[in-house]
Amino acid sequence: MGTDGSRRIEGTRVLQIVESLDNRAVESWLVRIFLRSLPDHPSVHWTFFCILPRPGELEDKVRAAGGRIIRSRHEIGRKAAFLTSLRRVMREGAYDVLHCHHDITSAAYLLASINLPFRRRIVHLHNTALALPTSSVLKTALYREPMRQTCLHVADRIVGISEEALHSITGGRKRKKGRDLVVHYGIETEGFAEPPGRSRFRAELGLNPGTRILLFVGRMVDYKNPRFALGVLADLHEIGQAFAGVFVGKGELRQEIQNLAIRNNLEAYVRILGFRRDVPRIMLASDVLIWPSLEDPKEGLGLGIIEAQAAGLPVLMSRSVPAEAVIVQELVKTLPLAAGTRTWAEAIVKMSQAAPVNKAEALERVESSTFSMSQGVSNIMDLYR
Repeated sequence: MGTDGSRRIEGTRVLQIVESLDNRAVESWLVRIFLRSLPDHPSVHWTFFCILPRPGELEDKVRAAGGRIIRSRHEIGRKAAFLTSLRRVMREGAYDVLHCHHDITSAAYLLASINLPFRRRIVHLHNTALALPTSSVLKTALYREPMRQTCLHVADRIVGISEEALHSITGGRKRKKGRDLVVHYGIETEGFAEPPGRSRFRAELGLNPGTRILLFVGRMVDYKNPRFALGVLADLHEIGQAFAGVFVGKGELRQEIQNLAIRNNLEAYVRILGFRRDVPRIMLASDVLIWPSLEDPKEGLGLGIIEAQAAGLPVLMSRSVPAEAVIVQELVKTLPLAAGTRTWAEAIVKMSQAAPVNKAEALERVESSTFSMSQGVSNIMDLYR
């Protein structure tokens, strides 16, 4: 028996530390890896430790598949109580692998694990910002470098989802072979093999069958820059191109974008759909994906860029996305935000006229890349061996 009263499970016990099991990019990717790994890797047992106490949308799915979920009893701001509680969870669970998904904040989790018998401690970088859970500029300045160094010296695997993400924590230091790794996300591609359904999707949105769709996929927050996307849509209409702008994602800027659409007389051409589970279907039915994220700091990867290429959807993106996210080069064009909305609008018109690669070929190229789900599962399992 374990000290928590549970029977000791044979195999590899992995403790994943995440924010919460909501449908956010990192957590939804991790849950997909978990579910896809089960048939071939039944001896790897997953526990998700959520630092936020609230329930998450993905919890039922994880439990139904045999995963365990522990929610923190203490807010991370209550440092002593939080870390004491986390250490107790680590000790009682007798875990083999600690997999931390909070960039340099993972330093706190690593310190809680000191002198416990983990055989592997992993820090996983999902972005390049190295952000800390505080609004204090002073605290960020004081703590960032010590926490970065803690990650580099205590973890025995530093994993970035891209070269840019890995470099954000390792800096100019020479990469340590076998310790510093790039592991790309694996994406589910089954939904991208479906027929496009363009007319049906436009009918659902109350749009004419021939309407071209400019698609924005991402959180409706400042960093993702949906205001710029709406500015591009306004310029498209100024030059006589009647695109509709479809925004998929939730966030605090949703109402502002709706108000801006009304102010610019674009309300008939703007659809804000919120969070959707059918993004592949929407991408297959759209004409161009616009990705205007702010360019400093860069995206960790830009998962929507990979998905768009799997759909054979042309992509116009800012310089925020790492180069390795471009798999089907013919589909992707990069412009700096400084070029302005009019230049972006003109580029979108050209990109919407004819796809340079058919959808079947684009999908095949993504499925044979390092972003395939099978490769993604294999990469994560290799970390645990």
